[in-house]
Amino acid sequence: MIGAGRLGTVLAPALRAAGFTVHGPLGRGETVRADIALLAVPDAAIADAAAAAHGFARRVGHLSGATSLDAVDFRLHPLQTFTGVEGPDAFRGIGAAVAGRTSADEHLAADIATALGARAFPLDDARRGEYHAAASFASNFVLTVLDAAEQLAGASGVRGSRELLAPLILQTVENWRSAGATQALTGPIARGDEETVARQRAASASADLGDLFDALAAATRTIAARSAQHPPTDRETAA
Repeated sequence: MIGAGRLGTVLAPALRAAGFTVHGPLGRGETVRADIALLAVPDAAIADAAAAAHGFARRVGHLSGATSLDAVDFRLHPLQTFTGVEGPDAFRGIGAAVAGRTSADEHLAADIATALGARAFPLDDARRGEYHAAASFASNFVLTVLDAAEQLAGASGVRGSRELLAPLILQTVENWRSAGATQALTGPIARGDEETVARQRAASASADLGDLFDALAAATRTIAARSAQHPPTDRETAA
């Protein structure tokens, strides 16, 4: 294992718990003979790290969802966010995108993912851009929206807003997971309540969030239009 960042720090003990002999995480310039070298390094460092790793490992793989296979033999990208303090079970039940330069390389990546308890799924290297953007929408951009919600709740005088908003967020995610956005969408845009939307927009603008509100509202109207074409039978509309 090369790279002692968040993912490398979590993955190394998880691999050990799964029965692998793991050296590291190794730092820059450290080498050890191994069958497989896994690169848990920033995307910009993959090419150089892979060139070095090929000198002491038979197969080299990276953990990036965005970088091509040009410099490595296989990809194993855990579809999860990590803080660096998770335990060995952090990979159980999550998705893991796998790809390889050969079918044997792809099978190797899938076998490692399965040993960790993850659900391996193939990812065409040519479509990695769409896939990685999807991951950013599902994680990074969600945090951007949640931060905006926290700012507005704070501006309203609500204290402990994260704890209060969390049940709403979790239920929304569960509704999306089980039925998709068109069926889960509620609120003033879904109801066509433009007066309320205008008041929300004004409040957002006063917190310097007007542009974000406009972009999200426009995208939400598109979902609402799809929802109107396929209305759910029992949708909760109180939110």
